[in-house]
Amino acid sequence: MDDVPELLDVLVHVGLVETEETSLRLTKAGRKVATQDHRTGGKFLGLALIRSGLFAAQASRLLEVGHRSDIQSLVCPREVAVRVAPQLIGILRRFGKSVSLTNQLTVSTDLVAEISDVWSLLPPPVTPEADYRKDMGNRGELFSYRYCRINADDPAKVRWVARDDESLGYDIEDLNFEPKRRVEVKASAEKVVRFYLSPNELQVARRLGDDYEVHFWGGVSLKASVKEEYERLTKVGYPMIYRGINSLLESGRLSIVPTQYLVTEPSHCDAGGA
Repeated sequence: MDDVPELLDVLVHVGLVETEETSLRLTKAGRKVATQDHRTGGKFLGLALIRSGLFAAQASRLLEVGHRSDIQSLVCPREVAVRVAPQLIGILRRFGKSVSLTNQLTVSTDLVAEISDVWSLLPPPVTPEADYRKDMGNRGELFSYRYCRINADDPAKVRWVARDDESLGYDIEDLNFEPKRRVEVKASAEKVVRFYLSPNELQVARRLGDDYEVHFWGGVSLKASVKEEYERLTKVGYPMIYRGINSLLESGRLSIVPTQYLVTEPSHCDAGGA
């Protein structure tokens, strides 16, 4: 019984249950899982879990350690796969002949497409609700990751590096360019262009020049589905791309104002001049 609240949170996030004032009810997808999932060996629930992003980290690591066969299925030594993606593999085994787990893991091409789709890489919402900014940032980064992959000669060379290291000063790197291009992503519910650069981000932006760009996504709603929101925003011209921060500041296209100051309480010696 202690696990019930957490399980309900998962079902709501996956989109199988929705809240309605003081009660809960199954969504259309939830009714499909409840009434038909047993006929498919659990595939409907498996797809819902994969597409929710709850196993995004495991999916990303499995894709990194595996390799593509001649027919584009994913192949990985069993012990490696189980080490990096234990729960995800349990879900994948619901798909019968599409997955084989002997001395190696083999995942069919269509299922590889599911776990590598960028929508499955969105981390679950951060709790409590006070972490709204983190959820907004994750969604913006996902949008730019998809945008860069769609426009890349080789999508595999686009990497969402901030998922593993947030200290780089940028979120995405694109190895389709020489030198590689770095992308810092900013997202806001407001449409007016206003965003913050940390001292590290500004330093990296100035050092890299035209090899560094900022993507700004405005008017973002966390209530809309990520696919629908991405399509809506790209249709109206997002992301707004700012490449070469130094030149943009010098030309006056962008302006920058320091917003952080160090405040300390002076010692008696400093205050009295002794």
